[in-house]
Amino acid sequence: HPPRLNGERRGIFATRTPHRPNPIGLSLCRLDAVEGNTLHLSGVDIIQGTPILDIKPYIPYCDKEEEGDVRVPDWILSPPIPPLTVQFSPAAHAQLDTLMPTLRFFHNKDEVLQAIADVLQGDPRSVHLRKKGDLTSSADKKFIFALDAVDVTAAFDESLVTVEEVVPVYSKLKAELQQAKPTQAVQAGAK
Repeated sequence: HPPRLNGERRGIFATRTPHRPNPIGLSLCRLDAVEGNTLHLSGVDIIQGTPILDIKPYIPYCDKEEEGDVRVPDWILSPPIPPLTVQFSPAAHAQLDTLMPTLRFFHNKDEVLQAIADVLQGDPRSVHLRKKGDLTSSADKKFIFALDAVDVTAAFDESLVTVEEVVPVYSKLKAELQQAKPTQAVQAGAK
């Protein structure tokens, strides 16, 4: 289920859902015809005999194809989830300022802020997390994702997303593992 479809079903290979069984790369091409189980493509940047494992719909704001006529599925043009408003806490701004030199794929802070906002505006949480009902635990409202060399922590509240923290990638996981080690050592010594 793609998060942006809010539970509406589509085939996994017909969407760009982040909840996928494979991290396959994408190539923009034109689907000219379908004959049985054969796809006729043009404008694809692969060599003869390369297997095509996955087909995705064209999404105008992602693919930026300017030429020719392009057919876009209705569920892409009018997703059932309206874009969310994204804001950044002062702490997240300060952390990002500190971490900018560690980033490899962005040239400036504005690019990073835009990329984070682009991810969060479409509500990338799974439908299960989004529809949990009355989220009373603050942990249930948090969403963490990696972007370049940082982990971004955001809190969801209705139609507003607040980026609360930007830290080095995996730093939270490393801290949790370090905290768990002394506890495990004490338990092993008690046996």
